[in-house]
Amino acid sequence: MAVRRVGRRGCLAAIVTPRREILLQLRDDKPGICWPGYWSLLGGGLEPGESPRDGVLREIREEAGIVPERIEEVGVEPLAAGKTPPHVFLGSWDGDESGLVLGEGQALRLVPLGELPARMPPHVLHYLRQLGL
Repeated sequence: MAVRRVGRRGCLAAIVTPRREILLQLRDDKPGICWPGYWSLLGGGLEPGESPRDGVLREIREEAGIVPERIEEVGVEPLAAGKTPPHVFLGSWDGDESGLVLGEGQALRLVPLGELPARMPPHVLHYLRQLGL
């Protein structure tokens, strides 16, 4: 079980295909995790000494078994004043669901950008809107 490190910024990855689909993970539905049973972006906490870029690439490999063709950190504003947002990355991957390997959570899906699920954390939707997705 992942332990949330208080005071340390995590990372999130918005991975988009050329077909305008976004990679989402259905989070586990168990006590002790944030947003259980919600669809969210890949990501997580950084290991000690790990750069945000290395951390997000590790999380993507661990959770989906892929390496994006391109990935870059983008600036976002927090949902609530006084909060610090995670490191948010925007990346691209030209694969399909058959190339995904579920390593964490209940499911992985490539979802058309115009059809995002209703059950997503509000802060994730807030970041996606800022990215124009």
